[in-house]
Amino acid sequence: QVKSTAFMKENLAAFNAKGITVPVILGGAALTPKFVYGDCQDTYQGQVIYGKDAFADLTFMDRLMPAKEQQCWVDTEGFTGEFAQFNQKGRKAIEDSDREVNGDGPKSDEPTVIDTERSTAVEIDIERPTPPFWGTKILQSGDLELEELFWYMDLQALFAGQWQFRKPKGQSREEYDWFLASKVHPILEEWKEKIRTEKWLEPTLVYGYFPCAAIGNSVHVYEPSVIEQGLTPTTATPFVTWTFPRQKSMRRLCIADFIRPVEHNQFDVLPMQAVTMGEIATEKAQELYKDNKYTDYLYFHGMAVQLAEALAEWSHARIRRELGYGDLEPDNIRDVLAQRYQGSRYSFGYPACPTVMDQVPQLQLLGCDRIGLSIDESEQLYPEQSTTAFVVYHPVARYFSA
Repeated sequence: QVKSTAFMKENLAAFNAKGITVPVILGGAALTPKFVYGDCQDTYQGQVIYGKDAFADLTFMDRLMPAKEQQCWVDTEGFTGEFAQFNQKGRKAIEDSDREVNGDGPKSDEPTVIDTERSTAVEIDIERPTPPFWGTKILQSGDLELEELFWYMDLQALFAGQWQFRKPKGQSREEYDWFLASKVHPILEEWKEKIRTEKWLEPTLVYGYFPCAAIGNSVHVYEPSVIEQGLTPTTATPFVTWTFPRQKSMRRLCIADFIRPVEHNQFDVLPMQAVTMGEIATEKAQELYKDNKYTDYLYFHGMAVQLAEALAEWSHARIRRELGYGDLEPDNIRDVLAQRYQGSRYSFGYPACPTVMDQVPQLQLLGCDRIGLSIDESEQLYPEQSTTAFVVYHPVARYFSA
């Protein structure tokens, strides 16, 4: 199993060198159709398939097996004969992705009616906080305490997800907990010490507060200078406008509902953040992998990924405190991970804000070039162990799918 997008194309090239042409399914939260069907397919002489989820994987396999039985599959070409209709999905995914980025929807003779009515489940007239500053701040490794980041780590995600120490079927919870305590936690402590002493990570973040206002399903985000200029949402020009999907049923939520509307003619505040473990983390992971130290690679890569997430949690908690919600802060990591705090944190690419390339203006507003963080044409962040997010403080804001 490939643990890093950085190695996917390398592994596909290695398959080419060995004459391997079997179909390869690629998926995961970090991947996009454009990366899979563009970069990866261009690298591989066989076929790559974007596995959006387990159901997509099963659908492909349900088509592949009968196609092979009827000799309607060629590794280098894909489906043939009566199964040929299942090809070209990759190119369509890239075109759909490009249309989404460019703001062009699918062509249709019927006009599309978009529901932009604010959800009645979200109160408008709430107390709005004043940020401690407008603009951004950078915090580097010297400003951060590793022990605090360790506290924010999601150990369940690390142990069962990244490190693959899952509870076997039939094993009792007591036996599994004993295994974690006696075998896995010592590994964790060993890698904590390595990270402390070897300086293999350079945790860095930029965060800040930006004026914003909502209209329909969209959120206007402005440069901080509009505050100094004495402008308002009706007189200022947005730096970027993000449009978000709305739930078609249930509470009909849309992220824009949580933001003060333009017609109030007062700016709301949109905190944003970007965190990274630095280029050194990617380089060290690649070094371990190339030296065939696969176990060390697994442990280190998992730690780097989860510490990036921990830094995102740490930064989000700092933002909540700076906005005046410190008295609502959980005192244990379980409640933090369960979102038992004020508001929510959203990252582009997830259901409530699905357009990954909306990160481009976000990175520009945050000035992420100052911390060496960028996004490439394949919609991948670099360095790899990095995340971006924006924060909504509204008490109703939680994760949801739209």
